[in-house]
Amino acid sequence: MVRLGIIGTGMMAGIIAESCSVAGIRLHSVLSRTDESSEKFALKYGIKPDRRFSKYEDFFCDSDLDAVYIATPTSEKEKLLRQCIEFGKHVLIEKPFPTTHSMQDLLINAVSRNLIWIDAAHYIHAQWYRQFDELLDKHVGIVNKINTSFFWPDQNSGQIKFNPMLEPYGVAGDLGWYPLRLISKFITSGSIKQIRSILLRDKEDAIVDMNIIGHTDTGTTFTASASYIASSVQQRLEISGSKGRLIIDDFVMPYSGSFVYGTLKPDMRIRVEWGMKPLIDNEELRINISEKQHISMLKAFARFIDNPEDPYIKQLQAECMNTMKLIRLIEGLSS
Repeated sequence: MVRLGIIGTGMMAGIIAESCSVAGIRLHSVLSRTDESSEKFALKYGIKPDRRFSKYEDFFCDSDLDAVYIATPTSEKEKLLRQCIEFGKHVLIEKPFPTTHSMQDLLINAVSRNLIWIDAAHYIHAQWYRQFDELLDKHVGIVNKINTSFFWPDQNSGQIKFNPMLEPYGVAGDLGWYPLRLISKFITSGSIKQIRSILLRDKEDAIVDMNIIGHTDTGTTFTASASYIASSVQQRLEISGSKGRLIIDDFVMPYSGSFVYGTLKPDMRIRVEWGMKPLIDNEELRINISEKQHISMLKAFARFIDNPEDPYIKQLQAECMNTMKLIRLIEGLSS
């Protein structure tokens, strides 16, 4: 059984901690900036007193520790990944990833040392995503148009995600990671012929709204939007091709069992449209999601550690690296 240590004590750290036993992972230790926060977290989630840490070296030197979940601000992730590599720990990293070349080099180094790493994007482990290629082949054909968006209304009241020093990409890295990661399944930064971006910042210089549009050298067009200033939640994927169009209105957090929504619908609904009369020529597909996505993610992480040659881990890592390069390209456009 994989023994997991968690770095950070925020909301996502707690969600992962309480899900470990269900996913067949042993919650082993916690590292936080202060003794008080690590002790409080350890007491809440049943971590033994000698496995709560506030010093990096004590946490990483634990020979019983197999893997690490990094749930810290983005500004800390590169340093922590370097420590994971130095001490030979597999790593699950909360999005977004720093988009620096040095972070990219560290990820390549981790692979060379047979260490598993994945980004903690939940939907990529869901049942519908594992069936995605099959759905595209049957209903979409050759992809030529991708539109994605994730809106979550919020206001700056001092949260970390609104602090450009800690989260330099703002909404582009927080919510925007999901639509950009979806696009990166199909498009690499090197294939982009033209791209435009509009990044809206608040008075504290935090990015609060992102709109991206572009096309590739083969004529595939794409848009990606993310926003804290929209009036209601939106998490829409629309992908078109030579056969038809596929639409998912809850691709990030399904209404059939995300940690945010619980179960509001019995299954995920996917709409397929085609032809000149899509209001008539359409059908609804239903995919059962038997467990919450983050639990599927934890199970996959443990499975990859046990079977590092699984080709799916290579696919997920390539998509993640593509996402980093795409954000880096967007950063360059906005500078």
